[in-house]
Amino acid sequence: MRSLRRAASAARPVPRRRIRSPWRAYRPLGRAYAREMRLVALALVGIALVSCLPQQGTSSPTPTARPSAARPRFELASYMYALQTKGKIRIAVLENAPPFAFREPNGTYSGFEADLGRELAKAIFGPLPNEDSVIEWVAVDRSTAVNALAGLPSPAADVSFASIIPTPASSSAVDLSDPYLLSGERILIAATNDEIKDIPDLDSQTVCVTQGTSVGDDVQMANEFAKTLTLDSYASCLGALRRSQVDAIVADEATCWQLMKEDPGTKLVGRYLTTEEHAIGVKKSAANDREGFLSFIDGWLAGAIRDGTWARLYGLDISPFSKETKTTPVP
Repeated sequence: MRSLRRAASAARPVPRRRIRSPWRAYRPLGRAYAREMRLVALALVGIALVSCLPQQGTSSPTPTARPSAARPRFELASYMYALQTKGKIRIAVLENAPPFAFREPNGTYSGFEADLGRELAKAIFGPLPNEDSVIEWVAVDRSTAVNALAGLPSPAADVSFASIIPTPASSSAVDLSDPYLLSGERILIAATNDEIKDIPDLDSQTVCVTQGTSVGDDVQMANEFAKTLTLDSYASCLGALRRSQVDAIVADEATCWQLMKEDPGTKLVGRYLTTEEHAIGVKKSAANDREGFLSFIDGWLAGAIRDGTWARLYGLDISPFSKETKTTPVP
């Protein structure tokens, strides 16, 4: 009997004891970790796929150029657009008239008017590493500056920065801009002279002028009590000033600048006795062949005065001669 019970007991399945895992309490943490691992794996797969895509270029140790401003856009019928299409602007300037314009020994042009011409080229073609690459310089003198624009069958220049003075003759031959410079006759005295400061101070003073000019008449018109001494040249006048034989010299401003360069012991004083405006010249429009050009130049010039470009160029080119600073063409 006992043996039968033992056999029956041995035949029964032994219930399995459930072993409690010590990691059961950490199961939620394991799920979060698994999710993070899946995200990391997906990110790595994404990086690998992107690296396999074709690249837009290869790296280079040389620096890339800065993006430049776009070329200005003009109406198709405008002369500015025609110049852009040609890729050149012909600018007439004086060859030997410092500080306005003069040719350097290497053939390049310098001076106030030449630099203004470069600024105009920039306004038409946009910023360039070298504005001279779109400029064809046309050498003129004051007697040929107008003809360079009005010549037939075709003008030699598109625009003239050659100290054109508005007169009935020049105004009838070409179109002229607003003034970009004001000049005229000035008073030059010894730097040690503190008595003469302006035109009224020329009373009873001796003023040197040169033969063959109207300067003597201009002095008398400005101050009838001034005395004049007429000599053959301004070199002679400068010598007379050094020897105190005269009290002042009156000449056009550019001549005074040259005398100041020759003798640093002199200075300019006072207002202009006479004034002359310098204008930019362009060919008169015929059948709209200069459409919008003059109004564009006037607008560009006004902007150059307003933003300080004009004053910067005056300080660069003229102030070393005049010893003066200006911010506008007309006081």
